Amino acid sequence: MRKTALMLCLTALAASASASLRLPVVVADSESFEIVGRIADGALVLHVDRAPDNSPVLGARLSVETGGRSVDARFEPEEGVYRVADADWLRPLAAPGTYPLAFTLLAGDDGDLLAGDLLVEAEAAADAGSTLPGWGWALSGLVLAGAGGLVWRRTRRNAR
Repeated sequence: MRKTALMLCLTALAASASASLRLPVVVADSESFEIVGRIADGALVLHVDRAPDNSPVLGARLSVETGGRSVDARFEPEEGVYRVADADWLRPLAAPGTYPLAFTLLAGDDGDLLAGDLLVEAEAAADAGSTLPGWGWALSGLVLAGAGGLVWRRTRRNAR
């Protein structure tokens, strides 16, 4: 029981450390579809699903427009995501601000137009290429080392 509680506390601590970094995020939804996306590693990565049952929409045609410029998102079946990696199209979205995005989705016989705002915060613009800031990695390492030490000590004590 104590071991489970300890692991839950350590997991929560690690999650709170990583939650302090805010990646640029967009959410767009309609009665039929939901799109959630983030900018990371030089690309806009989009997850598309059907709103009624949250089932993923795979292999659809998806285009994204902002600032009068439209680009097609490439479906990547191995990850089940849609990716926009056009550096010229993404460049204006790097500065802090709110950017309206319009999505055109064609999934088989279904289609929809969705809209959402991409929010890029100052911290996210500075750290968009990383998943954790330097202090986040250090804190996560300390948490894991501490958890490992506690588990090792408890295992040794119970073995006697």
